[in-house]
Amino acid sequence: MTNYGKWDAFVATLSSSDEDEDEGADRGPAKEAETASKAADAGAKKGGYGWGKPLDERGQIDRSGELTVGNAKGNALSTNEAPQKVFQITEWAWTQSEDAVEVTLDVTRARNRCVSDVTRQRDFAQDMVRCTMRDAGVEVRVRDQAGAWELAFGLVDLPGIDPERCSFRLATSPVETASARPLQRVVLTLAKRRGGERWAGCGRARSFLPAGAEAAAPPVTVTRYSWSDAEDHATVYVTIPGVHLARPEDVRVRFRELSFDATCVVGGRTHRFAVTELPMEIQVDKSSHRVKENELRIRLKKWARCTWFKLQVHR
Repeated sequence: MTNYGKWDAFVATLSSSDEDEDEGADRGPAKEAETASKAADAGAKKGGYGWGKPLDERGQIDRSGELTVGNAKGNALSTNEAPQKVFQITEWAWTQSEDAVEVTLDVTRARNRCVSDVTRQRDFAQDMVRCTMRDAGVEVRVRDQAGAWELAFGLVDLPGIDPERCSFRLATSPVETASARPLQRVVLTLAKRRGGERWAGCGRARSFLPAGAEAAAPPVTVTRYSWSDAEDHATVYVTIPGVHLARPEDVRVRFRELSFDATCVVGGRTHRFAVTELPMEIQVDKSSHRVKENELRIRLKKWARCTWFKLQVHR
């Protein structure tokens, strides 16, 4: 049987506290208020945030006034981190002829990940593309006008190219409908050092994240979500820019009888979302999730056919 008190305390402090939980803690109203007050004091000393506070219009935690119990407990643990400056271009393909290799980078999808944590809108305005060619490698940097974002791509361990004869150009893909936007691409033409040689592979993509960056970077608590209610299930729509480009094994959702949490690794950063106390029990083995464009959809199968007026409650 799930220990909901321990589970609630654990999820509520995912991004704001490293302190150990009291496994045998009494989760009554008086004890919960006392724990919340201590957590807030500890968070203030560490420069972090407490828990049990609603979000303001910017998606940040409201630190004014007393701790309040709202419908965002467990979801409102914003780290308020600045946007990640460098995003890696991961969508690319290559073809070859007798004398050259052509590498095509899909820049549009990488740009879609540059979302402002204030406006929640795409925030990339392209200003400059710089390409550096070397004998066994290539590096591409796409800069933003405001200097807030940078897209990066690199190849290493190439069989051998002639940097003096290599070039790059910007291109757009044809669109099938008038309403669709063309995908922006950077096309690299890499001249082979030895003409007529067939390459078995195009080197390997270089990572621009420092070693251990994923583990060292603080997790991002997702604050943008909506939900809908049906007679036998509820669906939660969690907004995570770029989640559809993540590997399937990097998207994980865990269900409990009265709670669930989601963890997604996107662009080297871990994104977390949790609801710590659902209104009614769910069927764990029949609940599921699926990934859509920039969105994680979580389907909660209800045990009882009834209406949910809130996604999260506090008993």
